[in-house]
Order: sequence, then C-alpha cells, then structure tokens
Amino acid sequence: MKLKMRGEAHRFKHPTVLRGDAPFLGATVRQWDNAIVGNMEQTLAEIKRHAALSPKRDINTATTFDLASYAGRRLAKRK
Repeated sequence: MKLKMRGEAHRFKHPTVLRGDAPFLGATVRQWDNAIVGNMEQTLAEIKRHAALSPKRDINTATTFDLASYAGRRLAKRK
C-alpha cells in the first residue's frame, strides 16, 4: 500500500521561536532553559579562571608516575 501525501508539511517551513516567558510543559521556557543548560557560560569562565590561577605542574618534581609525566619528560628531552 502506498501512502498518499495530501500536501507538504507546512509546520516545518517556519519553526516557532518561543519567548522566555512562554508556558511549556508546566513551566516557562526560561525555567526549562535554566534547568537544562544552567549557567554554563559562567561555570566555564570560572573553570578557565581557576586553571589560569592554579599552580603549574612541574614534571621534574612529580612524585607519581603517570602518562602525562612520562610524555612531558619525553618531550622535554627532545628539545
């Protein structure tokens, strides 16, 4: 049996953009956005700031052996 198409799907031609205060599944769009994404931009900026302020790792004084230490030592010997 072959499906008959009555016409084109017009609903996909112009997607609707919801405002932040529009209700959606019992909450507003802004509340859903905050629940899913949260303050990701602020969190990433804070992580970047902490990484810049944290002490740098010195491979010569590292007491544990791991892959990063090994790779760092190998790269340091090549230069």
